[in-house]
Amino acid sequence: MNLLTGKPATRRRARPGGASLRAGATLLGALAFGAVVARVLPIDPNAQNLAESYLPPMSGGHVLGTDVLGRDLLAWCAYGVATSLTVALMVVLISAFVGVLIGAYAAYMGGWVDAVLMRLVDLQLAVPPLLIFLAASMFIQPSYATMVVLLSSVGWVPYARLVRANVLVDRERGYVAAARLAGTRRIGILFGHLIPAAATPIIVYASLHIGFVVLSESALSFLGLGFQPPTASLGYMISQGRDQLVGSWWIATVPGLVIILLVVSANLIGDGLRDRFHLDSGGLE
Repeated sequence: MNLLTGKPATRRRARPGGASLRAGATLLGALAFGAVVARVLPIDPNAQNLAESYLPPMSGGHVLGTDVLGRDLLAWCAYGVATSLTVALMVVLISAFVGVLIGAYAAYMGGWVDAVLMRLVDLQLAVPPLLIFLAASMFIQPSYATMVVLLSSVGWVPYARLVRANVLVDRERGYVAAARLAGTRRIGILFGHLIPAAATPIIVYASLHIGFVVLSESALSFLGLGFQPPTASLGYMISQGRDQLVGSWWIATVPGLVIILLVVSANLIGDGLRDRFHLDSGGLE
């Protein structure tokens, strides 16, 4: 009962997507915090001690156990999270920047410009990403720069298609026509009206894209095409432990679980944002 109005009190309606958003942000924040702490503390993920190899979790002072070379899995996973998140954030930013510019420009200009740029998108989609990575691995050495460039080279396409679809609809709206009549230049309409109008689906897809990049980086490292020591990678550690799944299951299982937590947290954030902004799944494809 409301004491001021005398009317029954009503519950505040929960905002859609709030639970998923909070759960994902909390989980991702905890993983990122652990990675930052590991960077600050004097911990070396590559420190080897053959006398302590194959230690199971919660033994010998190693919370998550050790691998075949006696490397601490907790330290390795913490640094591996930092590696995955660093690559993911850089790839998402670059992919979004390139894809948004190409998609928005193609949709707004239309005609042959749109046709040429969309054929470029179709060509990119026709080539399997793994084939691109295999070809590139023959000529370049794995590093942060090369990994970001490779993953960004295939990551910009969904952003271009997403933004193009939104701009094709928004360019016919009244506020765009009013901007043209007011003498606003094309670049001003693009950056001042059309691209900001597509910001919501871009942000939602970017959060989902983080999980995809984490999986891609780990898969490349697992196949030997990505990061190798001394750079800590979760995928590399899984490849080292795949032959010891029976006797020393934790070597591959622990980094595998960390990858799952990273991907799930990013997907929870994406699902929460999608529900919050009332977007359907089809609008993000």
